[in-house]
Amino acid sequence: MCKIKEKALKLANKKIAFVGSVNENNAPNIKVMVVEKHHGLKTFYFTSSHSAMWTEHYKRNFNACLYFNSVPIYKGLMLEGIMKVFNNDDLKEAVWRNNFINPFKNSVVMDNPDYCVLRFTAKKGRYHNWFKTEVFEIE
Repeated sequence: MCKIKEKALKLANKKIAFVGSVNENNAPNIKVMVVEKHHGLKTFYFTSSHSAMWTEHYKRNFNACLYFNSVPIYKGLMLEGIMKVFNNDDLKEAVWRNNFINPFKNSVVMDNPDYCVLRFTAKKGRYHNWFKTEVFEIE
């Protein structure tokens, strides 16, 4: 892995991402989410619900981005790609953690039909370090 991707992966390992979507008016939206699982810089998994406004954005428009940052020393990683919504039981179990707080009233989350997984697949990245920006492709 090249040096810039190694630095980028350190930021992605922080587990907190600013996640971008495109709403019904083609306006950008940002939300902070916990990365439940990821495979390098290519694939990231988040949990959500089908009824969430953000999930609806991804059902209409797959375009998405993730942003990770480091403070107080400014470093940032922006990944462009697509976000897809999954209701597959195997994927939901693979992403599930027993310490999740149940956001669904009076239900077992794994069995709740509203529970879904969002999978982000990166196409390219942009790593910022102070005044220098490096762009790279995701293989």
